[in-house]
Amino acid sequence: MLDTADVTRQFIETIIDIIGRKTSQEYAAMTIQNLLRRLQLKYPFLRDVQIKNSRSLELESAVSVKDSLNDIPTKEVGHALKELVTKIMTSLGKTAGYFFIRETREKIGIEYDRILLKEMDVDLTLMQSTIIVESKSINFLEIQKSDVLRRFLKVLLEAVQKQTSKSFALSCLQQHINTLQQQYPFLTCILINDIRYTLGSEEIVVGQEVNKIEPQELGRAMTAIFRGTDKTLIDLGRNSVAGDLKTHLTIEYLAKLRDMGVTISSRGIGYSAVFTEVIKTMIDIIAQTSSEDYAILVVNSFLRKIDAKYDFLKFINVEPPTKQEDVYHIKIEGNIDAISETDARRAIQQLLEIIIQSLGEKISEEFISQFKNSLDKEYLSKIEEIGVNFHMIELHETMLNKME
Repeated sequence: MLDTADVTRQFIETIIDIIGRKTSQEYAAMTIQNLLRRLQLKYPFLRDVQIKNSRSLELESAVSVKDSLNDIPTKEVGHALKELVTKIMTSLGKTAGYFFIRETREKIGIEYDRILLKEMDVDLTLMQSTIIVESKSINFLEIQKSDVLRRFLKVLLEAVQKQTSKSFALSCLQQHINTLQQQYPFLTCILINDIRYTLGSEEIVVGQEVNKIEPQELGRAMTAIFRGTDKTLIDLGRNSVAGDLKTHLTIEYLAKLRDMGVTISSRGIGYSAVFTEVIKTMIDIIAQTSSEDYAILVVNSFLRKIDAKYDFLKFINVEPPTKQEDVYHIKIEGNIDAISETDARRAIQQLLEIIIQSLGEKISEEFISQFKNSLDKEYLSKIEEIGVNFHMIELHETMLNKME
C-alpha cells in the first residue's frame, strides 16, 4: 500500500528525471533541492525530503523521504507539491510548463496519479488544462505562417542534427526542400544558411511572401518535408524525429500546425528501432574516448562475435561513412521485428556485457550509467520492459573483475 512518503518520493524523482533529461541529473537535483529549501519556511515538513546531489547515484536512490511525512495531513503535503510545480512552471514559462505537467502525468504512473488526485488533491489534469486555457491569448492569433514555417524547419534541423551531424542536417533539409519546389513553388522563399561559414545570424530564413499561401497548401508542403526527412533518417538506420518535433515545438506552434493540417506521426517501437537505438548509443559512447571509425569497427566486431548464437544479428551491420561529410549507416535487413522477446533481451544484454568487458575496469564502471542516460526515455522503457537487467550486468562484471 502506497503512503504519502512513497508518493512524494516518486513525484519528486519523476520531476528530477524530466528536468534532468533536458539538462543534467545533477542540475535537476540541485534545482529541486533549492526550491524545496525555499518552501520549507512555509511547509516545515518538507525537511523530511532529502535529495542527494551526486552524478554517481542512480535516480531511484537520489531522493529519500522520511516516514514521518506520513504523519502530515495528505492534502497539506499535496498543497506543498502543487506549489513546487507552480514554481517550476514559473521558471520554465507557461508553454514549457504545459509539456512539463503532461510528461509528469505520463511518467508518474496510474496508481501514483490516482493517489495524488484522490488523497492529496493534486490534479495534474486540471493544472494542464489551466495552462491550455491561459495560453489561448492574442499572441496565438498573431503568429504568422512564416513564423510557423521557420520554427518548424528550425526544430526539424536540430532533430536531424542530434542523430547525425550539422553538415548532414543542413544538406538533408535543403535537398528535400529543393525536391519539393516543383510541386510547391513557394518553397523557394526558404533560405538555409550554414552560419559556421556565412555572415548570416539565422540558419533558417523564410520570406514574408509565404504568408499569402493558403494554410492547407502550406501544411501539405510541411508534411512532405517532414516525411521525406524522416524517411531519410530511418533508411540510414536512425530513428523517427516525430517525438523530438512534438517535444520541442511549443503548444502555440503545434496548434497552428494542426490547424494547417500538418501530420507529425511517429512509428511504433519495434525491435528494429530498438537495436538501431542501442547500436547508435554504443557507438556514440565509445567514440567519446576514441573515434567514430574505431567505435563502428568495435561494435561491428562484437555483433559478429555473437551472431552465431543470435542469427538475426547477422542482418545488422554498421556501414562507415564513405566521405568525410557523410554519416554512418546502421543497416538492418530481414524481419528483425519478428524475433522473440527472449532473444532480443539476451542479445542486448550480451552485447553490453562484452563491450564493458573490453573497455577496461575504470571505463566499464561508467558505461552502463552513460548508456542508460543517453538512451531516449521511450527506448530505455522498452528495453527494461523486455527484461534487460542493467543491475545484473553491472554485478556480473564486478564479479568477473574480482575473480581476475
